[in-house]
Amino acid sequence: MTMLLSPEARGSLSPAALSCSVSALGGSDCGPDGVVQLERLSFPSLDEPMLIEMRLEQHRRTQQRHRWIGRAVGAGVGLATGIAVDGFDLGDLTSAFMGGAVGDLTVEGIQSHTDAELEQLGLSWALAPESLHFHQRRHGRALNRVLLLAMRGSQLRTTCGVRFADGFLAFFSPDLYQCDLTPFHGARRLSGKGAMPDLGATTRPVGALLCNDGRERPLQAVMTDKGPLLAMEFVTPHHSLY
Repeated sequence: MTMLLSPEARGSLSPAALSCSVSALGGSDCGPDGVVQLERLSFPSLDEPMLIEMRLEQHRRTQQRHRWIGRAVGAGVGLATGIAVDGFDLGDLTSAFMGGAVGDLTVEGIQSHTDAELEQLGLSWALAPESLHFHQRRHGRALNRVLLLAMRGSQLRTTCGVRFADGFLAFFSPDLYQCDLTPFHGARRLSGKGAMPDLGATTRPVGALLCNDGRERPLQAVMTDKGPLLAMEFVTPHHSLY
């Protein structure tokens, strides 16, 4: 492995140290030769827009069902009383109540809706720190994935994360998302934890790491509110949003 590291980083990031590193996702993100294994970092992220669309479709079907029930009840009232109920639809009450919340709630429009509206629609999970939506509201769009390295005692630890527009580094959860739906098998959410770089500190290049696609990727030293980290950026996999 070609190591292009500064003297202070070279000892802790030798091929031997990298090969013995422990990943937050389990096992090691580096092979026995210390080469970064990109396939370990290219897992699918949870497709939150798909979950949102599924939830909205569920509400649309519920509204449609309520409208049919309302029409049936209205027709029954008319037959029983002989009173005309032209245009009366109990389902319209439900539609009016929910319509304001559903409105233009799409993947693009979700950012503009209040927390109360999201909770009303059963989307309270989008308000939690494990959600991409949560971080986008606070830190801007997700830019790319990062492999983060830090020493914990004498042990080199690694984890995979996402860098956002303001520099925030969100860590992926070590656990796979639990869902019976096939599209989400093997996906990971964010863990709800992360680190904010010190905007007053200078990010320093300290070398490069060799990856198993044959490319060397730059490594940067970043001072954060969680302490010093080393970060190697790489492109978000084509199958994922972040």
